[in-house]
Amino acid sequence: MLKDDIAQRQPVEQTADMEISIIFDTAFQGDAAGAVWIVESPQNRQWFEQQAALDEWSAVFTPEGGAIGRAAILRSIWNVQERYPEWSRITVSGVALTDDLTADLVDEGAVIKTEQGFSLARS
Repeated sequence: MLKDDIAQRQPVEQTADMEISIIFDTAFQGDAAGAVWIVESPQNRQWFEQQAALDEWSAVFTPEGGAIGRAAILRSIWNVQERYPEWSRITVSGVALTDDLTADLVDEGAVIKTEQGFSLARS
């Protein structure tokens, strides 16, 4: 799916319990279902194409600026929030939660560190 295709779509109708996964692991091999945005890599593209239980708005994406860093993580979260306005939780994996990210996201909801990264729960 091309980045421009994602940008042109209208927000999705959802329930109040909408959970979205953003995966920055470039060699993801786990299980995921529902709304999933996964970073572009050959392995992730193959994983994505084999999935049958993903939300139609799920996507393979290239981080803004091409690198996985603070700005790309934040932009990805904000893009997901825009696409899924009724989100309840965004789980971000493949990156570490930093104090800077926590400070940037504190107004968005509760930021919780996880083994794989962190989650942002709408307050």
